Amino acid sequence: MIPNQYVYLTGCLILFAIWLLIFWRRKDLRREMLWASCLGLPFGIVDYFLVPEYWHPDSLFGLMKVYGAGLESFFFLFVMAGIASVAYQSLHKRRSLRRISGEKKRGRHLGLLLLVALVYVLASVLSPAKSVYYLMMGGGLGALATSYYRPDLRKQMFASAFLFSLVYFAVFVFLNLIFKGWVQEFYNLNNTWGILILGVPLEEIGVAFFAGSFWSTLYEYTKSYRDG
Repeated sequence: MIPNQYVYLTGCLILFAIWLLIFWRRKDLRREMLWASCLGLPFGIVDYFLVPEYWHPDSLFGLMKVYGAGLESFFFLFVMAGIASVAYQSLHKRRSLRRISGEKKRGRHLGLLLLVALVYVLASVLSPAKSVYYLMMGGGLGALATSYYRPDLRKQMFASAFLFSLVYFAVFVFLNLIFKGWVQEFYNLNNTWGILILGVPLEEIGVAFFAGSFWSTLYEYTKSYRDG
């Protein structure tokens, strides 16, 4: 049996294998994946606000216990952002993008991302026990704003959110099969809704869906792209 201390790293590696598979098979999506992944990487600091009130996993070199975030935190956000950004497109034919005529790049969307991040940080500092719910709210609000300005992206947004949530859920269930009792060991279930679906906390599914929906169209929105 693999020690539970490696569960976070194992989950990241499984997701990274999926990331690599998409990157290898879809040359037309590589630029978007790298852009989204690199943008998502620094947001690994989110774990700092989730530890220890929401969860307290072991990590390589014990960094999580010392700093509240570890190498896995940033690795996870790197692969999560890349997969979420192309989940919908990866199941369809080769993609061709074109710039929306007469429209400048949507720098304000990156501004929205920073605003959501700032509000999340402030809310988490004021009420650490609710940090994971602020994360869901932030993703949801970002997705709503994107949907308002770019209604043509709604289908991609919600389909990507659903697909990424499904992949994330499947990986989580697989981890439950090989790491016995790790959810009960590392999650503070008393600080959650207490709802587990096949052993997966409902909050995890919510974060995957709402954060995934926001991230799924970030590339198209900021660069004013649409399918051509």
